[in-house]
Amino acid sequence: MHWVDVYAEELLQRGKEHVIETGTSISGQPHLGSAEDIIIGDGVFKALIDKGGSARAVWAMDDMDGLRKVPKQLPAEFEKYLGQPAFMLPCPDGCCESFTEHFTRPFLESLARVDVRPEPLSVSGMYKEGRYDEVVKTALQRADDIKAILEEISGSTRDDEWLPFFPICDNCGRILTTLAYDFDGQKVRYRCAGGVAGKAEISGCGHEGEAGIREGKLPWRIEWAARWTHLGVTCEPMGKDLTTAGGTFETSSIICERIFGHTAPIPVPYEWVTNYGQRLGKSVGRVLTLGEMIDIATPEISRYFFFRTQPTTHKEMDFELGITKLAEDYENCEKVYFGLDENVPEKEIGDIKRTYEVAQVAGVPDSYFQVSYSHLISVVQTNPDFDSILEVLKRTEHFDDLPEESMERLRQKAEAVRMWLDTRAPDDVKFSIHRTPPDIEVPENERALLRSLLDKLEPLEWQADRIHDAVYSVAVEAEMKAGPIFKLVYRIFLARERGPRLGYLLASLDKDFVVERVRHFSE
Repeated sequence: MHWVDVYAEELLQRGKEHVIETGTSISGQPHLGSAEDIIIGDGVFKALIDKGGSARAVWAMDDMDGLRKVPKQLPAEFEKYLGQPAFMLPCPDGCCESFTEHFTRPFLESLARVDVRPEPLSVSGMYKEGRYDEVVKTALQRADDIKAILEEISGSTRDDEWLPFFPICDNCGRILTTLAYDFDGQKVRYRCAGGVAGKAEISGCGHEGEAGIREGKLPWRIEWAARWTHLGVTCEPMGKDLTTAGGTFETSSIICERIFGHTAPIPVPYEWVTNYGQRLGKSVGRVLTLGEMIDIATPEISRYFFFRTQPTTHKEMDFELGITKLAEDYENCEKVYFGLDENVPEKEIGDIKRTYEVAQVAGVPDSYFQVSYSHLISVVQTNPDFDSILEVLKRTEHFDDLPEESMERLRQKAEAVRMWLDTRAPDDVKFSIHRTPPDIEVPENERALLRSLLDKLEPLEWQADRIHDAVYSVAVEAEMKAGPIFKLVYRIFLARERGPRLGYLLASLDKDFVVERVRHFSE
C-alpha cells in the first residue's frame, strides 16, 4: 500500500472528518523544501477524500514570526527590520501591498500548477481577528503548567516571571525583543529588553508597556499546540528533526493535550530536500523554487519527485543532470502503470501504479503516449519551434494525430526541456548541428567504420534505439570498444566528441541528411 494510503487509513481509524495542516515561516522566498510539507499534505488529503473521508487542507502562513536574518534575496537595508514580524514589513520590490503578499502569492501560484490548493491562513490575521483569544488566554493563565512541561520534556527552565507571550513593542515594532512578565486577564505587561535573532543579539529599545492578547504571539511550541486546538488539526507533515524524542513535536503534543485538551495530530515526518548534499535555506541563499522545478520538469514529474519514495527517504534535487534521471524514473513509472514494463517484481507494481496516480495533476491519461525527456533534449535543439518538433516526432515516433490531452502534455514537456537547456543544462549536453560538413580529418581506418555504418543506416527504420544499436554493432563487428565509433559520429555532426544520446540525436534529424553526412566522410 502506498504511504499516502497508509496515513489515510490511520486517520480514518480516528474518525471521518480531518484537518491536514501545513505551515511556512514567511521570512523570504519559499524554496522547494518549503513546498515539501504542503505537497505531502496534499497527497494525504486527496487519499482521505478518495477513501470517503471528509478533509480540509490548510496552510498557515507564519507571518507573525519575527525576521531573524536578512536572506540574500532581500536588500541589505532590511537589517533595520530585524526582530519585527513579517506582516509589518514592506514589499522588498515595491510591487505588492506587503512583504507577505510578495512571497506567498507566487508560491501559491506554483502550488496550483501541481494541483495543490490549500486554504491559506494568515497567522497574524488569526491573532488580530481574535480567533486565538481563547487559546492565548489559556496559555497565559496556565504559564506555570507550561513551564513545568517544558522542563519535563526538554529540560529547559524559565524565570519565575516568564509568560508564554511575545508582545509587539509599540515603540520599536519588534517582537523578538520583548519579555512579558504580567497578565491581568486582558493586558500583558512587557519590557523591550532585547533578544536573539538566529545567532545574533538584538538590542531592545528599553520601552515598557502593555499589549492586548491580539498584539503579539505565543512562543512556537505553544503556538503550534494552540493552532492544532483552534483548527482541529488531525494530521501535519513535518521535518523529521522535529519528531525526535524530547523535541518540538513531543513538547507541543503534551501541551496540546494537557493544557488545551485536544488530541495531538498524527505526524508525517519527512526528510529535507537537499541540493548537492546541502539543505536548502533562505538565509544562506540556497533557494531552488517549486516554480523553477515545474518550469524544467513539468507539473507531473515535479509531483512525482515528492511521492515516489517514503517521506523520510533522502531527497536530493539536482536541477542539472538530476532532472533527466528524475524524468526517466517518471517515464518508467508511467510504463508500469500502462502495463508496458514486464521487468518489475509483482509485489512492487501496485505501489508504482499508485505513485503514478498521485503524481497526476489533471487525472490519469485515457491512453499511453510518451516521448522521453532524453529524446526531446535532442529534438528541441535541432528544431526552433513546437510545430517543427512535432513533425520530427511524428516521423520518429510513428504517430499522426494525438488526443488534445496528449498534445498538451507533449507541448509542456517540450517547453520544459527548452527551459532546462536555457537555464540549467550542463554545457556538454548542449550542441548545434553543423549543417555543412565540419572541417575535420577522418583517417582511412575510421572511414571504413563509417562505410560499415552507412550500410546499416540506409535500410534502417528511423528510430532512436535502432540507430543506437546500428552504431554499436559496427564496433562489435570490428572487434573494438564502442567509444571510438560513437566519438567519431559525434565529430562529423557536432565537431566534438561528446553529445546527447546518439540514437536520439540522429533520430531527431532527417534520415537523408544523416546518411549523406556519413557518406561524405566515408568516401
